[in-house]
Amino acid sequence: MASTPRPVPARAKYQEAYRKIHERILRGEYRPGQRVTIEALVRELGMSHTPIREALRQLEAQGLVTYRPHAGARVAEVDVDAYRETMLVLAVLEGWASALAASRIETHVLERLRALNRHMRRAAEQEDYRTFDQLNRRFHQSLCAACGQRYLLELIDATWRRLDAVRRSIFPFIPHRGLQSVQEHDRLLDLIQQGAPRSRVECFARRHKLRTLRTYLRWGGRSAERLAAAAVRKSRNV
Repeated sequence: MASTPRPVPARAKYQEAYRKIHERILRGEYRPGQRVTIEALVRELGMSHTPIREALRQLEAQGLVTYRPHAGARVAEVDVDAYRETMLVLAVLEGWASALAASRIETHVLERLRALNRHMRRAAEQEDYRTFDQLNRRFHQSLCAACGQRYLLELIDATWRRLDAVRRSIFPFIPHRGLQSVQEHDRLLDLIQQGAPRSRVECFARRHKLRTLRTYLRWGGRSAERLAAAAVRKSRNV
């Protein structure tokens, strides 16, 4: 006699709904500002209303989704001004922390950083942006941790948290930047291993962060131009 399948626990269903919606946001399938209705998600994911509703609440708490009465849920849009400001500060803080770490970092830490970077390369090649973001943060946290300055590390951590509040992963929008970033990590580790001057390490680490900012801002400008062009074409067809 065949056994009756066990029902999937409610929490597992919610986690599965969260994972699927989260990954689609990270991959850019759900674009900034796009409305995501519960009814549409029920059809797309083949799940009931309750786990999807709980998943959207969790995504809202993380700043990935916004909810307005009578308007429903939408994928959060990046606050470009806040993102720019936060990245500029993070570039300065991480640049200085990387420079301080250069003369203190141990060989086994450098080896671990190179291993992390190899995993980042695979994630970028597979367009696994969720994993890429996680590894990228671990890379920079591990490097900066060697600076030995507790207050500086507290400032960096607070700035990362602020960054989380104003943006999701930006790499789905600028996918080529992922592999560029990996190459720059390798170059930064080479500079440290070769005993480059502190000023050179600081400058390179700061520019590395600013390149991501500039690339995203260029993407945003092109995106705005495309939207404007589409609006013009639509108006001509009216």
